[in-house]
Amino acid sequence: MKSTLVELPPDGEDNDDESGDFIRANSVDDLAQQTNIGNDEVLNRVLLPGKRFGSYHILGFVAAGGMGEIYAAQRLKSDGTRSKPVALKVITAEFSNDWRIIERFKREARISKAISSRHVARVYEYGESPQGHVFLAMELLSGEELFDRLHRERVLSPMVLAELSLQILKGLHQIHESGFVHRDIKPENIFLARHPKKDREDVKILDFGIAKRADQKSDPLLSVVGQIYGTPQYLAPEQAVDPDVDHRADLYSVGVIMYECVTGYLPFDGETSYDTIVAHQTKDVPPLPSSIDPGFSEILYHALAKSPGARFQSAVEMGRMLKRWLDEASWVADEELSLPDDLKLDSIAGDDDPEDLSLPPEPQQNQADAGPSSATSSPPRPASSKRSKPPEIKPPPESSSDSIPAPEITSELRNPLSKDDKEISTSDARTAQVITGIALGLLILAVLSFLLL
Repeated sequence: MKSTLVELPPDGEDNDDESGDFIRANSVDDLAQQTNIGNDEVLNRVLLPGKRFGSYHILGFVAAGGMGEIYAAQRLKSDGTRSKPVALKVITAEFSNDWRIIERFKREARISKAISSRHVARVYEYGESPQGHVFLAMELLSGEELFDRLHRERVLSPMVLAELSLQILKGLHQIHESGFVHRDIKPENIFLARHPKKDREDVKILDFGIAKRADQKSDPLLSVVGQIYGTPQYLAPEQAVDPDVDHRADLYSVGVIMYECVTGYLPFDGETSYDTIVAHQTKDVPPLPSSIDPGFSEILYHALAKSPGARFQSAVEMGRMLKRWLDEASWVADEELSLPDDLKLDSIAGDDDPEDLSLPPEPQQNQADAGPSSATSSPPRPASSKRSKPPEIKPPPESSSDSIPAPEITSELRNPLSKDDKEISTSDARTAQVITGIALGLLILAVLSFLLL
């Protein structure tokens, strides 16, 4: 089997094969019942537990995609021991001759080797089996994509979102410092991984299939004229014009994710991909609800500036602003925030990393002005998974593309009376004053009479 070993998976333990969120089906019929897969072609090629794939021992089934399957597996070592379970992406022979898939796997491996961050999924090996199946072995994760979390919960509170966004920005900081631009940051590529031994969730950035080196001016994946790589709903305005973007395009995508998480809908989502791209380039960001803290809203507006020069200039800068807002807002009691139990403020950093939310110092440098699904063990995605868009909101007044729309703040005092209540007339008010004066006089006379007696 031809393969490139990026790094050896961690050593396994005796009970590793008993853990993990994967399906241990003993037969094809059993797998069909547990997964509702009705495609006979897929079922006939699925590897069942106990099978071998090159150097890997199959533990169970994780997911199936349009171009192949994902398994939980252990790498067999020369001394007979096994590694910790990994996620094994196996591409069918039909697509194994597609050079773009091989190129994507190579990018995943190169970036994983260059970056050391707990917020970036690890890649261990890629290659091709004797049967002609291209494969990729990477970190096996238990949890769910941010996409699935949003589908279930609709919105996240600003406090919870700030915690998760800080982890995303820490991962992006390491990616950018290593000289890469992701170019496809979206909820499907943000995985909320449950820590196996600690009560916390770790954000993992996935899928570097269309990532590029920051200094790379030509990209073989983008050689097709008129082809746009990325996801239109999260695409920075400049990326649709020129794919040779810098790290600030990723920060724009983070801003879109944050907007969606806190409102439940996307800032721009047209009828077609073209409409969506044009909206990102020309339309003002719909104003955030007035119930959202103005300081938090300002951060989102800043991240969503049309011009890269008007945005945050680094993940560190954006992280500092978020951390400052979080520190100022953290005096509010947890019970008033209604935080989910799995995202308490003290559970993200972990006991062994109390400074996890802090960000490294700003680097001193000059700033220039869709492949196989990710290997995770998240539950199957609902068939109807697109989050609906609410009625259109009137945009704020037109402004220059580089300016940050100010959050809507009103100091108007509302009348506590309902619309059906009648206003108090002037004569009624005077009558009430006279009656109050007479009552007060009688009270004083009564007190004096009591004292004189």
